[in-house]
Amino acid sequence: MAESYDSIKNQLVELQKKFPEIEKLSQGLNHRLLELYSLYQIGLALSTTLDLDEIFNLFKKIFQQTLQVDRFGIFLIDNNLSVLSLHTSFGLPKDQDKIKTSFKFGEDVFGESLMYEKAIYIPDVSQEPKYNFFNDKTKNGSFLVIPLLLRKNHPVGVLSLYRKTTDSFSNNEISLFKTIANEIAKVIDKTLLFRQTKELSITDELTGLYNRRHFNERFESEVQRSRRYNRPMTVLMIDIDYFKNFNDINGHLMGDEILKRVAHTIESNIRKADLVARYGGEEFVVILPEIDKHRALSVAEKLRRTIEKKRFPKQENQPHKNLTVSLGLASFPEDSTDARELIDFADRALFKAKAEGRNRVMVFDTSLENNKYYNPTMMNVEPEKTADNK
Repeated sequence: MAESYDSIKNQLVELQKKFPEIEKLSQGLNHRLLELYSLYQIGLALSTTLDLDEIFNLFKKIFQQTLQVDRFGIFLIDNNLSVLSLHTSFGLPKDQDKIKTSFKFGEDVFGESLMYEKAIYIPDVSQEPKYNFFNDKTKNGSFLVIPLLLRKNHPVGVLSLYRKTTDSFSNNEISLFKTIANEIAKVIDKTLLFRQTKELSITDELTGLYNRRHFNERFESEVQRSRRYNRPMTVLMIDIDYFKNFNDINGHLMGDEILKRVAHTIESNIRKADLVARYGGEEFVVILPEIDKHRALSVAEKLRRTIEKKRFPKQENQPHKNLTVSLGLASFPEDSTDARELIDFADRALFKAKAEGRNRVMVFDTSLENNKYYNPTMMNVEPEKTADNK
């Protein structure tokens, strides 16, 4: 029994000697498992979606549930590499609307981290007078800011992490977060590149409006939605009057400027729910969901009058000394329930408006004999004044 006791005692002593080594090994293993799991989740995000909002939600989940930080934020740098703006976060104070969420390159802890391309760890923010961000809103705890870099001199933004207790980020954790930040930068860059490529594929390069291809796709889906829910919808076709004359006299560069200004004017005078696109040349098209013919007529008149009264460069060279547009409209389901036919009817109404003198709105009306049209500008129609319109 004595020998057995001595043997057990010796084994306990050996285990006690090895315990720090075992504990260190266990911590290292846990750290490595945490790192691999986090990187796996980030990689999984890129393989399952290229939607930036979904990816941001996954990042928040990783840092809140797996990595257990109390506050998290990702700031992205703009294309001019001048301003960092907060794009996603959790754990901000209740008065977060008063918190500054954008910083110039080099400003405060976030801008400095990105400018010098280095992580900044503050074990106790109450002892850090250098940065205004903490003086204003964060009184205690520990803060870690890590730059998001694709490579040297290629910044994406910064990752900010906060815990309520001081000295709460170990060296191993900081190393882990740096590794994770590198992967986050790659994911965000690829996602933004995908978004930019997608936007370029659906956007008119000159005006910034949607292009005809994207309009056709959206219009088909809007018609289907209106048909499914038995809701009205109207399409407007808009054409700049005497645009060839303008180009011939003033040149194509000035003509391009006019196209951009007219596009902006149209976009600024419709609802956010509406869609405007450049249909081709000097022609634009607008989808007005949930808008019947009577209300659409008011919207169209508002657009016509707004452009007629607006001062455009070189407009004095136009036949009537100002720049104007003609509009044609057709409505679902009153005129047709077929997408192509609605476009055709609106286009025919536009053609009639130009044939009858331009600078007017023409409404397609299938109820009139021989598909005649009527001119609402002869009916004293007032533009509709509602909260729907900007």
